[in-house]
Amino acid sequence: MKKTLSVLSFMLCATPMIYAQAGGIATHNPSDVVMVLNDAAMGKVIDSGSCGKNVNYELYDDYTLRIFGKGAMYNYEYHYGYPNAPWGAWASKIKSVVIEDGVTRIGSCAFQDCSSLTDVNIPNSVTSIGSSAFYDCSSLKKINIPNSVTSIGADAFFYCTSLVEVNIQDGLVTIAEAAFANCSSLKQIDIPNSVTSIGEAAFNGCTLLTEIIIPDAVTSIGLGAFANCNNLEYVKIGKGITTINDAIFLLYHADPNVKTVIEFTAETPVTLADVVYFDQIATNNAFADPENVIIRVPETMLDYYRSAEDWSRYKESFSGYRTTSISSVDNGQSAMKADVVYDLQGRRVTEMLPNRIYIVNGKKVMNK
Repeated sequence: MKKTLSVLSFMLCATPMIYAQAGGIATHNPSDVVMVLNDAAMGKVIDSGSCGKNVNYELYDDYTLRIFGKGAMYNYEYHYGYPNAPWGAWASKIKSVVIEDGVTRIGSCAFQDCSSLTDVNIPNSVTSIGSSAFYDCSSLKKINIPNSVTSIGADAFFYCTSLVEVNIQDGLVTIAEAAFANCSSLKQIDIPNSVTSIGEAAFNGCTLLTEIIIPDAVTSIGLGAFANCNNLEYVKIGKGITTINDAIFLLYHADPNVKTVIEFTAETPVTLADVVYFDQIATNNAFADPENVIIRVPETMLDYYRSAEDWSRYKESFSGYRTTSISSVDNGQSAMKADVVYDLQGRRVTEMLPNRIYIVNGKKVMNK
């Protein structure tokens, strides 16, 4: 199976991508900003107006931006070097964004280039985060995404280089292309079980990520989704994946002795698809250097992968593990001194709790 790769730059560099949604795009000229000096509980209002059909905003003198009302925010664009959201003239000074309950959509480019933004409140009424909504919010360190949010748009958190913690609740279905690309401080991301689609370059350039667990519900992973995540130690790919593109990871390890463990859980074949670029099949170090990966598959599938033509380049990288047997260990901590131990969600653990099942050397064990 071949897939045409029309744009390769998203995997190789941090080229900004701007997306505009068709409905409700608003325009605003910063020169039209009206200075409103009314007293407010949060401080003195220095700017206010509409940012949706039934949604308004107030900006206070401590550079807190309040979004309130009912329904969706307008979508905005990056226009002539600045975001054309009505607070665009203040973007670099905004420190906090408070979105009140009742707002259902965070508009595209709404908070792009808010380089001083450190605090964001997203209520349970929000169902979608628009493309480039928090693009280049370089001071943002933490974001909580409630279970009401079903989609995160393209480039939504692109270049949030200080983002360390992302908490996503079950409910999210789609992570669009480059949604968290170049979040170079992000060390961990827990993809909820509700997610079915991960877009192209979604986590490209997240260089501090060490583990990725892809839930069983995910059926589609875009090209370069985890490209240039060069510190990945462990990747678990859920049972929903039947085809994987030979350009999802693009891992390059400076140390040839560093190996990334990529584990498939499906007990049915996963096809490795070629990537076609300018009429040439791109295979050189596409998935990863075979010498730098260990690809673990269910023991029953080992012979298939070692003989499959599409996986022939990685023939020597495969190893098998058992999927059904459960043994017991009397002293889990002794086992941990010599082995790498995971919980049943595939997360590496540092302590084995009693009467729990863990995976040790590819085998399920009960810690007594």
